[in-house]
Amino acid sequence: MPENRIGELLILNKLITSEQFEQSLEMQQLNPEQPIGQILCQMGFLKNKDLEYVLDHNNKRRKLGEILVSLNLINEERLKNALVLSQDEKIPIGRALIRQHLLEEEQLARAIALQHDLKFVNLAGIRFDPELSSFVSATFAQRLRIVPIRCRDNCLTIAMAYPIQRDELSQLESWCKMPIIPVIAKESDIIITQQKIFKISGLSEHAKLHFELTEDQERDGGKSKYVNDFISADVDYLTKRIITTGIKDGTSDIHLESTENGMVVRYRLDGILQAVDLGADDALISANARQIVSKIKILCDMDIAERRRPQDSSFKMKVSKEGKVRSVDFRVSTVPTQFGENVVIRILDKRSGAITLEGLGYFPADVTTLYRALDKPTGIFLVTGPTGSGKSSTLYAVLSHINNPGVKTLTIEDPIEYSIEGITQTEVNEIIGNSFARLLRAFLRQDPDNIMVGEIRDLETATISMRAALTGHTVLSTLHTNDATSAVTRLIDMGVEPSLISATLRCSLAQRLVRRICCECKVSYAPPEKLLGEFGIPAAHNMEFVQGKGCPACHYTGFNGRLPIVELWIPTREELLLLNRRPDNLSLRNAVFSVPDRLTMIDDGFRRVQAGETTLEELLRTVPYEQIEAGRGSIARKLAAPGASWQG
Repeated sequence: MPENRIGELLILNKLITSEQFEQSLEMQQLNPEQPIGQILCQMGFLKNKDLEYVLDHNNKRRKLGEILVSLNLINEERLKNALVLSQDEKIPIGRALIRQHLLEEEQLARAIALQHDLKFVNLAGIRFDPELSSFVSATFAQRLRIVPIRCRDNCLTIAMAYPIQRDELSQLESWCKMPIIPVIAKESDIIITQQKIFKISGLSEHAKLHFELTEDQERDGGKSKYVNDFISADVDYLTKRIITTGIKDGTSDIHLESTENGMVVRYRLDGILQAVDLGADDALISANARQIVSKIKILCDMDIAERRRPQDSSFKMKVSKEGKVRSVDFRVSTVPTQFGENVVIRILDKRSGAITLEGLGYFPADVTTLYRALDKPTGIFLVTGPTGSGKSSTLYAVLSHINNPGVKTLTIEDPIEYSIEGITQTEVNEIIGNSFARLLRAFLRQDPDNIMVGEIRDLETATISMRAALTGHTVLSTLHTNDATSAVTRLIDMGVEPSLISATLRCSLAQRLVRRICCECKVSYAPPEKLLGEFGIPAAHNMEFVQGKGCPACHYTGFNGRLPIVELWIPTREELLLLNRRPDNLSLRNAVFSVPDRLTMIDDGFRRVQAGETTLEELLRTVPYEQIEAGRGSIARKLAAPGASWQG
């Protein structure tokens, strides 16, 4: 909106003179960011309601979406998607854009200020006079999302998330008996400022959680002599709100990160850290950051006075939903940072029901091959991959398959993530000396048929596991390696004799988890040529690619859930004999995956893409890059072959 045009309209309507407009332009040179209309109002040349009338009557106020597009904050396509969400859920367009993670709150506030020719004010760090509460009632301020921030020169400045109606502004001026200067601020800052000025909790008495949380054990309220912080009902509510959101959305971790202006809460959903819209509670969480950390520490029996050293602990809570109750474990870690303590809460949700390989998303052909390998009575079964690749879930699915009344199965875990009926499960406790190796030795005297070792970390655990497999037991365990064959080289590097590996290795399975495309918003798309080139896909191809557009079901990420991509190696007799020569991993991979029917991890991932279950971007994010480089030629050849397919 050109400034001279505003001046012409105001002069034409005889609301200001040319001299007054010239003076306001000189003033704007000192404050370039301040709108000219607001300057005219502050100089006393123009009334705010007259400015509003001119802008609205002449239809000179641009739409918020147009402003955001003109500022290159969003594009037209994203604006259309946000408009659909805004209409469907009956929320403002700005809130829709924030919910879709397309816009920051401050960007929205500045655009609203520009739209209404008002000044944007950052309320963070400003000290407010408590007497400001006498000008506006708390109920009225909460309803309109406004707050008084300054009274000077017989004028009251009021910060607003969205400009209020003229009649409401007139009503305010009548109550205050002085002119009102409206400014725009972030909605979260306004809520925090309302807390400071009106001394209100901001929490609805009828605020209901999706779940009911209760502590799983009774605690002595006066147990810790360090409990100095007053934990109010509001803080208790906010803590439960944070935790229940994580459980409801199926997140694996909750990250509470201290910042200069409070606290940010992020959730690891489908392996990716994401901000989840908590509505007005976002501002309240930020305002009560320190007390929330103290509440979590009290749940864990941590020392809440110790803020300079990291701490680790855990707690349990019962989750009630629709009359069904289950216990959920939480492992908590705190670390000191520049602006306070950061807290990470790992959610170990022991849901009922057996885990199966089919339920985890394995292809039927892979399930058949794995079950055939498990039919052998002895040997070691290894699952490899980095942290968070789904190794434990795969082992639990295998345990469920081999578990029956005629066998005895023992597990050593750190921690126990799922309880399986009919299996004896033990948790590692290094503090009292119950390590993997020590418990494994004790287990061998318990006459087991199957043993699950949560992770092979050292030579002692590896050797005992191998010898147990050699003496007639089925042993299941995990290793942190990049692929299936490097499990062998890792064991050799630990010091395990190759002859012991070749005598016991039954199966090595490497896996990663890729995000599954949301079925509710799946659409076709054309990947960039550079991305196609990474996988050796020729420019002239007949493949159809899909992606998620983003919808409420997937939190506007385009993904909902995860799928395994695997590299399955069932060694042949010749391949086991090859291990005695201590081959390097490259030589071993060349020998193992020269067999036509065996698929590498990139091959398995690519058939997921072909099936419309995930994207090339996900493969690039999760699969080791050396496998992508090695698989380019194979992918190009198979695409060129008539009727070629990876489908399992």
